[in-house]
Amino acid sequence: MTFGYNADAAFGNSAADILDHVKDLLSSLIDKREGADEIRRPIVFISHSLGGIVVKQVSCDPLEFVGRSRDAMQALVWADGEPRYRTINEHTTGIFFFGTPHRGSEKAAYGRVLVNVATSVMRRPTSRLISVLQMNSDQLARLTLQFGSQSPRYQVVSFYECKPMKIFSSLVVEKHSALLGLDGEDQIPVDADHRAMCRFESRNDEVYEKLFKRIRRMLKPHTEGQSGAYQPFNKHYLVTGNVSPVFTGRGDVMKLLEENCLPQRTPDISKEQKRCVLYGLGGAGKTQTCLKFAQDYREKFWGIFWVDASGSETAERSFLEVARACGIEEDFLVVKRYLSNIAFPWLLIIDNADDPSVDISKYFPVGGRGVILVTTRYHGHKLHSTISSEFGEMQHEEAISLLLRCIGEGDVSNETSRALAAPVVRLLGCLALAIIQAGAFIRQKLCSLEGYCDLYSRRRKRLLGSRPVQGSEDYNYTVYTTWEVSLDTIRKMSNETSEDALASSEVAKNAIELLGCFTFFHYENIPEIIFEEAWKEMQTGEHSESLMSQQLRVLCHSDSREWDPYPIRGAVMLLSSFSLINTEGAMNNIAMHPLVHTWARDRLQETEQEKWWLVSALMLVMCASSRSKSNHRLWRTLLPHVDSCYRSDRLPKSCDKEEIVTVFNGFALVYYYCGRHSESSRLYESVIEARRRNLGDEHPDTLTSMDNLASGYGALGRVQDAVELHERALEARKRTLGDEHPDTLISMNNLAIDYRTLGQRYDALRLFEQVVRASRRVLGEEHPDTLRRVKNLEFYSAGYHSGPTPPNESVPQPQHQFIASTGSSSTSKNLWKPRNWFKRPSEE
Repeated sequence: MTFGYNADAAFGNSAADILDHVKDLLSSLIDKREGADEIRRPIVFISHSLGGIVVKQVSCDPLEFVGRSRDAMQALVWADGEPRYRTINEHTTGIFFFGTPHRGSEKAAYGRVLVNVATSVMRRPTSRLISVLQMNSDQLARLTLQFGSQSPRYQVVSFYECKPMKIFSSLVVEKHSALLGLDGEDQIPVDADHRAMCRFESRNDEVYEKLFKRIRRMLKPHTEGQSGAYQPFNKHYLVTGNVSPVFTGRGDVMKLLEENCLPQRTPDISKEQKRCVLYGLGGAGKTQTCLKFAQDYREKFWGIFWVDASGSETAERSFLEVARACGIEEDFLVVKRYLSNIAFPWLLIIDNADDPSVDISKYFPVGGRGVILVTTRYHGHKLHSTISSEFGEMQHEEAISLLLRCIGEGDVSNETSRALAAPVVRLLGCLALAIIQAGAFIRQKLCSLEGYCDLYSRRRKRLLGSRPVQGSEDYNYTVYTTWEVSLDTIRKMSNETSEDALASSEVAKNAIELLGCFTFFHYENIPEIIFEEAWKEMQTGEHSESLMSQQLRVLCHSDSREWDPYPIRGAVMLLSSFSLINTEGAMNNIAMHPLVHTWARDRLQETEQEKWWLVSALMLVMCASSRSKSNHRLWRTLLPHVDSCYRSDRLPKSCDKEEIVTVFNGFALVYYYCGRHSESSRLYESVIEARRRNLGDEHPDTLTSMDNLASGYGALGRVQDAVELHERALEARKRTLGDEHPDTLISMNNLAIDYRTLGQRYDALRLFEQVVRASRRVLGEEHPDTLRRVKNLEFYSAGYHSGPTPPNESVPQPQHQFIASTGSSSTSKNLWKPRNWFKRPSEE
């Protein structure tokens, strides 16, 4: 098709006159492209002289002219207002310029000559047009710049004249003005003057053949595929690093990306920009998944660009690399605007966007074009996504396959090899980076597959904190250092001193403390109630300054009389946002990946480990002794965390210090009520030894520990040992406290149960009767303890001949004394006066 216009009218008055012809050309093309197939046909423009100015106006995106000349903006926004007109821009494949004055000329009569050439009508153009066509005209430069930002959509061929016209001694359009200087621009000289350069005598004309062959090459991708189909191609692949040759699994994420991030054959310009955020634990494989997606689907995108967002400087350098590759101005905003207006599909990968203080949306080109992939450890960046996926450990079978590939196992389906690999990946929590580094150690014969678990138990810190020199990955971090990066960011937040940052600084400090505390808890099912009940116990004011100094600052600095969960929740949320922990279930219990848990402990110096062991242990003891939740369910919840502390290599060898006595005593009682009587008895034996040395044989705290140890012996079947300890404790209490002191009555009750177990029923019944009589005198007829003891007496009396045993009092029960005495008389009296919160489960 050809499009003609009156060049004298078009270029004779103002720029607005040119836009009238732009509108006319757009309308004419739309009229010729009404069918469903027609609207997707590729377009090639061939323009001569000033016709190239018209084509550039048509091919430029109208949004690029916002803020430009008022006339141009009005006409091009009018074209953009109808979506059907924009299909012209979308489907333009190539543009040929013959002698187009992109930069004007030094000749004073330039405008007049061009009008005459184009129309054969010599009329004097206005001085405005002449000024526009002068060398370095602002309007021509602006249009050329804007076209340059759009040109990667098209293939551009520029023909330039080599002979002057007869009436001039030099060229009408000089070479430097006829060429755009774009990346990939095909520049062809023509041995003819400005008028004759696009007049071909026959099909054999040399210039005609060059033109024809280039048109055919431009259309080849479209004609080889489905008729009228949208055929993208890759021109830019600015990706740093290669996908691992042993990349395994993540099929669910790859499917998600395939379904949501691949360009459609026919772009839907009305849809929003696609943004996928891959977030989660460092070393889980987010970056590798992006590399794999980019590699597999490279030819689906015109351009794939990688931005390292680990810092502002690295991100800026990445955008400047995009600018250089695309031949545009090296400016961050220019690159964003450039991508916002490219019609071809592009993929922007923003990697390592881990800093929560950086708004990553500033890196997003505006509008609905393109696909953006973000990798981050910070969960908060999910709000920018149209889809997202959390990364954690791999599927167990996929993790085994990955390890076998890493060590060079030819047949990853071999059952013997998979059986040997299974305990290794289980030990490493199915974490991709840990498995890859373990595979590198094994492949380089630093250890065997069978021996890795044993080596790990002895050299864990070395294995996870270093990597073989010949590792196959481009990843710069070891398993441990990848999480240290996240913690460094939190530390940086905690050191902020500006007024605006004080609140977040306090949250960061709490988060660092919580992480230290978690290191000695079990890595799963850490409930918030631990902190709440510990705080409530601390509010009683009955604990020494030494014990209080060992508690978390977030609990000690609360001035409120009511429990405020938000400081704890804020710290948990911050740790969770960096994927160092996560929350699970309806109760938002806290959990950590096993390797993050070991890293959090291994990173501490020995003195720090001792400090956080004691803080963690005292937290559990305070929670267990809380009066508001003295029940079996709470102790069952605490049990795995008590286990974690008790089995730690930081466990003190002796318990002479007040704080350690408190910990051992509390752990012993938790174990007793959870049926772990062996551990309970061992701890009580240590507590008794320490209390005898520090407080004496007949101190109330020593006697309470003896009673509790005796209850443990009874539960283990060592009834005779239990009777001896109970008798000694009872005699001492009678001497120091009196026959009817509540603690004396508890010892009598426990001894009666031991007698009953040994078959000494008469002795047992006699003691039960004494306990009931004394309870009535001391506590009163209606006191709950008295009523329970009366009920128990009736039960034992009724079963005196048959021998039944009350179901919930089959063994003596320990007293709930967790807090160690300081040895002072005032503290001792306070500790061994009657307390309803010391009720035994057998009496409840």
